[in-house]
Amino acid sequence: MLNKPNKSGPIYHLPLVGEPPPLSVQFLGINYCEKDYKNIRMLATITVFGYVLSGQGVVKVDSQSHTACEGDLFILPAGSYHEVIADNHHEEQWSYIWLNISGNWMIKMLEAYQLLPHIVTKDSGLAHLFHEALATAQQTSVENMQTELQIILMRIIVDLSDTVRKRGNALTATVQAIKQVLDNSILHPYDSRGLSSQIDLSLKQMNRLFKREVGTTIYNYVISKKIESAKLMLLDTRMTISDIGYKLGYEDPHYFSNLFQSKTSVRPSDFRRIFSQNG
Repeated sequence: MLNKPNKSGPIYHLPLVGEPPPLSVQFLGINYCEKDYKNIRMLATITVFGYVLSGQGVVKVDSQSHTACEGDLFILPAGSYHEVIADNHHEEQWSYIWLNISGNWMIKMLEAYQLLPHIVTKDSGLAHLFHEALATAQQTSVENMQTELQIILMRIIVDLSDTVRKRGNALTATVQAIKQVLDNSILHPYDSRGLSSQIDLSLKQMNRLFKREVGTTIYNYVISKKIESAKLMLLDTRMTISDIGYKLGYEDPHYFSNLFQSKTSVRPSDFRRIFSQNG
C-alpha cells in the first residue's frame, strides 16, 4: 500500500471475538484529508465503504475513476486496485467516514445486490447509517460490536441497492434497452454492430446517450462487467483461466489474461492464489 498519511481523525479497531464471521468490519473512522492526501492499494484484500462529509476527492477502482463529493457514497471492492486522492483544487477540506471490511463474501454480496459497477453513488442519503456505525464503535462492547456493525452494513447494502434500482428505473427507455442487452450478453463477445442494429441507433448515438445517463462508455461498461464475472469465477469455481476467458467470449487465453491484468494490475492466476488464501 502506498500512502501519504496527510490526514487526521479518529480510527476504531474492532477486534474479533471467536471465529471470524463471513463479513467483518476490521476498522472504521473519519479521514480529514490535507490537500496532498493520497492512499493507494495495488491489490486490496479489503472492501472499503466511504461516505463523503465535505469537500471533494477522486476514487479509482482498477481503471475506473470517479469524483466523490459531499453526500456521495463510494465503494472500493476487494480484489481491485484502489486509489483515493483529495482534490487539491477544491476549497473545502475533503473528509469522509470509512469502513474497512474483510472477507471474500463482500465481493459476492456486492454482486448479488448488483452494486459492483457502482463505485460512486451521488447524494446517497445514507449519512445516518455511517454515523450510526461510528456511534456503535464508540459505545458498544467488543462482544456486541461485530454483530451490530454487520447489521448496519447490511442496511447500507440493502438501502443502497434500493436507491440504485430506483435510479436505474429512471433511465430513458433507450438506455434501459441498451443496458439490458449488454447485461444479458456478458458471456458473449461484444458485438457493437449487432447492438447498433438491435437498438436501431448508430454506435456514436448509443455511446452518447449511455455515457450521459450511466456515466461510462458502452465498451468500458462491458469490460467492467466481464472482469467482475471473471473475479467471481476465479473465486467460486475451479475452472481453468483459459476456460473462464472462453466463457466470457475470449478465445485467446493470453489476450484474456493480459486484459485482466491491465484492468486489475494482477494476473488471473495471482488473483486466485491471493484470494483463496484470504477467503
